[in-house]
Amino acid sequence: MHKEGKLAEAENLYRQVLAANPDHPYANNNYAILLRAQRRWDDAVACYRRAVRANPEDAHVLNNLTCVLSDMGQETQAAKVAMMAVALKPDYAEAWFNLGNILRNLGGADQARQAYRRAVRIRPDMAEAWSNLGDMHKSASELTQAMECYRTALRLQPGLPQPYVNLGEVLKEQGRATDAITLLQHALEQHPTLSLLHSNLLFALHYTPHVPPEVIFRAHRHWGERHATALTTASRKTFSNDRTPDRRLRIGYVSPDFCAHAVSCFLEPLLRGHDRSQVEIFCYPISRRSDAVTARFQAITGHWVPLTGLTDDEAAERIRADSIDILVDVAGHTCDCRPLIFARKPAPIQVSWLGYPDGTGMTAMDYRLTDAIADPPDVTDGWHVEKLVRLEDGFLCFRPAQETAPAGPLPARRNGHVTFGSFNNSAKVTPEVVALWSALLLRVPGARLILKSKPFADPATLARYQSLFTTNGVTPDRVDLLPQNPDQGDHLRAYDRLDIALDPFPYNGTTTSCEALWMGVPVVSLRGTHHVARVTASLLHRVGHDDLVADSPDAYLDIAAGLAGDLDRLETLRQTLRPRMKASPLCDAYGFAEQVEAAYRQMWKDWV
Repeated sequence: MHKEGKLAEAENLYRQVLAANPDHPYANNNYAILLRAQRRWDDAVACYRRAVRANPEDAHVLNNLTCVLSDMGQETQAAKVAMMAVALKPDYAEAWFNLGNILRNLGGADQARQAYRRAVRIRPDMAEAWSNLGDMHKSASELTQAMECYRTALRLQPGLPQPYVNLGEVLKEQGRATDAITLLQHALEQHPTLSLLHSNLLFALHYTPHVPPEVIFRAHRHWGERHATALTTASRKTFSNDRTPDRRLRIGYVSPDFCAHAVSCFLEPLLRGHDRSQVEIFCYPISRRSDAVTARFQAITGHWVPLTGLTDDEAAERIRADSIDILVDVAGHTCDCRPLIFARKPAPIQVSWLGYPDGTGMTAMDYRLTDAIADPPDVTDGWHVEKLVRLEDGFLCFRPAQETAPAGPLPARRNGHVTFGSFNNSAKVTPEVVALWSALLLRVPGARLILKSKPFADPATLARYQSLFTTNGVTPDRVDLLPQNPDQGDHLRAYDRLDIALDPFPYNGTTTSCEALWMGVPVVSLRGTHHVARVTASLLHRVGHDDLVADSPDAYLDIAAGLAGDLDRLETLRQTLRPRMKASPLCDAYGFAEQVEAAYRQMWKDWV
């Protein structure tokens, strides 16, 4: 019955067997499989534990128990059970695979890698284990090995979607945005209903200058039509929220990044700045990542409600039960996003902000917070399903991830040459960016360039970028390609080596631009047509430096070369940028929160 999909009949038969013999090991195990599929976690665990007591040396039952404990987020207990399973049956590939998944969730990267390797040694055809082993290489910036693992997984199981998603990420991190887009388009043809894969494709479109904003918009609208519209239509319900116009509002923030992440540098100031007499804050984490920054978020929020482990339906119902007035998506189509929660419209007003440089493509999303520089009026409105709400003093407020002493002396004075640099992710450093930066180095004799990004730890990626600069006439001795420094303090102190920061295009820096300015390093930016290419222009305007924004590649070269030829100006900027920034709207948490709350209030009154 169970194998034939007749679940109700199967459940009835299992109950009959267990009524006669409550400790029957196989009936308990099989019934638990059915219960797990129904997400009846506690009942499934109880059945598995009875099966284990009846047959304590059955590694298969232990492995099944491992899976449901992991589903429940009880990773430490799951790890203990998984280790018992592999000890009983060392040649059990599936148990090693599950152990790898659990150790990975617990942060044991080296141990997880060893478990996945053990699984593929036992079963070389286990595509899922190859794919997850690729993830471990990717997280360690071993991109070449990651690509080999993903391609092995796809060769073994061409219909497996996850290797496509992550292989696309690797290609993007190598600065090969066009290749990533091509791969993800091919994968989407095979998996047209996989919204996560489709989201990755949308994100990748922003990294290349060859896809115009109107095409990117159509791609987002298509995502909404394919994955969200039917859910929104089916979920239409009346809201019982108290419609008093001026009452205290219940605001929910949904994010995977309540942790040490670039997003937290902008989300935390808003949450700290909120007037608790006007808004009641709910934080909804959609990722299990947790660290000291997570503890800070928990301390400043009124309600901490993790949605991890819940389906999109369950998560939407949980939010609806909290009677949220305005629900804010801080992820968009980025890593670990959950846009289909919003497709179910669990709150009467839904807003997109911060984490993603574009709209969502969903009619269920009512508004998007931005500003008039990042999204010029009458230009970018037509590229959004959402209504754009332009905040007068900018759509961001910055707080550095770590307090750091001001910038040191100007490097050019002691080095005898100017040092340009960019600490943006290499995914943003496309061949077009390399070409322009190479032209700058050729224009400024003796100048050097420092790039710092995690993927430069991969020898093949490093060699590719060295080759790109050489092709553009820049000798290797003028360019330093450094891997990311995991220590935030050391990362910020690395700006002491830079005289001038270069902003990539079309995908501008955000956190990196703020960090450079904070450390006294001016940022030269090329202003583009749409949000992703105008963020740094918005940031520079807030600190009174529109003069560092170019409207053409030639102007970009002129501004950067002009700065390189004026060391006195660079020294002045090094001493004044941080004080300017502190005094600007860009670092005024309470002022920023006030304008956001005013926008929320207007949205609420319009809805009422």
